[in-house]
Amino acid sequence: MKIICEKEKALRAIGMAQIAITSKTLPVLSHLLISTKEGKVEVVSTNLETTVKAFFEATVEEEGSICLPGGKFYSILRELPSGEFHLEADGGKCFIKKEGILFTLLTMPVEDFPEIPSAAATILSLSQDTLRKILIKTMFSASQDEVRPNLNSVLLEGSPQEEDKEKSLLSAVATDGRRLSYLKVISPSSCKPFKVLLPLRAARQLVKILEGEEEIKIGVEGSRVFFVASGFSFFSQLIEAKFPDYKGVIPTEYSIIFEVGKSEFTSAIKRVSLLSEEQSRLVKLHLEKETLDISSSSAGLGSACEKIPVKRVKSYEDMEIGFNALYLLEALRVIEGETIQVRLIGQESPGIFTSEKDRDYLYILMPVKLREE
Repeated sequence: MKIICEKEKALRAIGMAQIAITSKTLPVLSHLLISTKEGKVEVVSTNLETTVKAFFEATVEEEGSICLPGGKFYSILRELPSGEFHLEADGGKCFIKKEGILFTLLTMPVEDFPEIPSAAATILSLSQDTLRKILIKTMFSASQDEVRPNLNSVLLEGSPQEEDKEKSLLSAVATDGRRLSYLKVISPSSCKPFKVLLPLRAARQLVKILEGEEEIKIGVEGSRVFFVASGFSFFSQLIEAKFPDYKGVIPTEYSIIFEVGKSEFTSAIKRVSLLSEEQSRLVKLHLEKETLDISSSSAGLGSACEKIPVKRVKSYEDMEIGFNALYLLEALRVIEGETIQVRLIGQESPGIFTSEKDRDYLYILMPVKLREE
């Protein structure tokens, strides 16, 4: 195998493939499989759960495949000067050459690399930015506990749009049992109904390589979901488990609805939570007329409070409710718009956070029980 390629093009593809390599279990899983394919170079990595294929253009002088240590190869490329370099494989060694620079890497047999999946028919398509937004705005609510795989995941659910059968409705949901993020978007392509559980680890990996308005296609084959773009393909094993009935926990009736400036609300919670209890991270929200009193206290440290104005949308009754400040802040980071709408039912019922600009996104958070004074 002999190729000549631009550092920047190769580095981008190698960087994408890096996300799936692992140093655990089999030694070959820390390697990249690099092959020439129809005038391009294909880079493949896998950890057996996820597989990434990335592509870059090169001048192919001699066809072939090699299996290189991924981390070292990526580090070498980053340190090379800009411009073209030569990559050549011969007798279990790979030579990386550029203007007086020579690196020699030992390779593994190509036959040792695991079987590479291929993409079948796709279900729907949307822009990479849209898919990235879907995952970022939901996956932080997923459980970190891998013992509960049905919650350590993001549910992706697609169906034809009722108003326009030529388009599709794609929903994403994640929950850890204490909070839930839900987002729906319209895809410009039609699709048949599908429902898949994407592992949280795979969702995090995929977010790292999604970029721009270029189209990405989604497909499902057996126990695997795949995402195909012009510069890469991403494959993930699916979680075979039952996702909770999330539709049944989304409230439809509310006792109180108010709106608050996102920047003011976020800043106040950050400040007040500095003196919250470390374990619960409890901040109290006391709503009285058109003022929201945000407070916290910690034994042995002290207390903090801050008042900010709100706009009532429904009901002028007072209410006090407690929430985990960290969970609140994580949601406020992803909700779009300058105004947050807060919907409450009661002191022991979940709160719902959304915005006029982000009406297709809901964040549902269970309250922290308040101790009686």
